[in-house]
Amino acid sequence: MGPVTTEVVYVPLISGLDLATGENKKIWEETLQTITEQPGCLSLFWGRQIEHPDVIQMAVDWDKLESHQAFIANPIYGPFIERIKPFLSGPLSMYHAQLPTPSPTSGPFTAPVTECISLYFAPDHPNSTFDSNWTQFVEKAGQTATEAQGAVGGWVVEEVKSKKGLGKDGAEGDGKQFWAVIGWPSVEAHMKYRETEDFSKVVPYLREGPKAIEVHHVNFQKY
Repeated sequence: MGPVTTEVVYVPLISGLDLATGENKKIWEETLQTITEQPGCLSLFWGRQIEHPDVIQMAVDWDKLESHQAFIANPIYGPFIERIKPFLSGPLSMYHAQLPTPSPTSGPFTAPVTECISLYFAPDHPNSTFDSNWTQFVEKAGQTATEAQGAVGGWVVEEVKSKKGLGKDGAEGDGKQFWAVIGWPSVEAHMKYRETEDFSKVVPYLREGPKAIEVHHVNFQKY
């Protein structure tokens, strides 16, 4: 089996929206169920971003990109999206990352907290160069970050458009993205590791190459 295609979705909610009770809970659970029932859907994780609790993040594993594209082309997709629009404070955003198997369903996404890392590169940056860096980071950090619960990453299919930091002198520009996740028992455990000398020795593998880096944490749960 080749790489798993992981659909990453950001769902901006109306501030304070409760999805745990009543009709909202019913609609949300039916939304998740509809996704998991689609041909080619392997798993679905979702949760609120810890730093931005009014943003839900979803990670949906598909056997291949075409399976998700077929769902989008299905006549049920329009009404499916319309049903959750009253929950939203803005548009959904989505991209697809090609992650190696085994997929994160058995690693970082099952941890109590998942660190999500987006690394943005110039269009002409060689993928193989950062692939090597990522491999080195995972190997060496795995020897010292004793509380980490797995790490996986891969390149995003879609081109990045108008991203701050990718243009000249930090302006907006186009490029490409590498997306990675690392499991932790807590945000505090991650922050504690960042303060160690061991972290200072391995983090250059991540910082060499990307023109911009974003990090946040999510409390994922499997549907």
